Amino acid sequence: MTRPLLMVRRAVTAIWLTLIAVVLGLVALSHVALAFGYELVIVKGPSMEPAIPMGSLVVERSVAVADLEPGMIVTFVLPNNVVVTHRITRLGDANGTVLIETKGDANSAPDPAMHPAAGVTGLVHAHLPLAGLLLAFLAKPLGILSAMSLAGSLLLFLLLLEELERDRDVAGSAAADLLPQPSV
Repeated sequence: MTRPLLMVRRAVTAIWLTLIAVVLGLVALSHVALAFGYELVIVKGPSMEPAIPMGSLVVERSVAVADLEPGMIVTFVLPNNVVVTHRITRLGDANGTVLIETKGDANSAPDPAMHPAAGVTGLVHAHLPLAGLLLAFLAKPLGILSAMSLAGSLLLFLLLLEELERDRDVAGSAAADLLPQPSV
């Protein structure tokens, strides 16, 4: 009877450790990325799917206008301060200003207007699916409270399971002591 409790305890321990590792990993990534000159952007729309799913955490670094090429995935800011991450489809020039035409991979047509290349805030180097949603959640007080409550609840459940295992072991030992012992 102790075996199922042991299996449940191990499973809950694995979940608890995974939760702690993911939360600490995201916090560490956000600090380490900034220290090495990378920026983190959360993709809030589906326009880059399947290459970059909605909710992904994008890791990017600034790029010189002269280094921009079609096919690169970049993040830029529109005049209304909306942040967009799309793929460059072509480069253009207007009165000495380099312009980029962009398109989301899931969109059927390029974006309606070309954007000044100087507005590019970063070149996408990597992305972590769903990590953006989790990081955005953890950036709010309710998210931190929820993660801490879940970790605490799992820890209490682990302690309860250990106590149950100990009680069963003690009860099993006491029952064994009551059985008649063979004579030698």
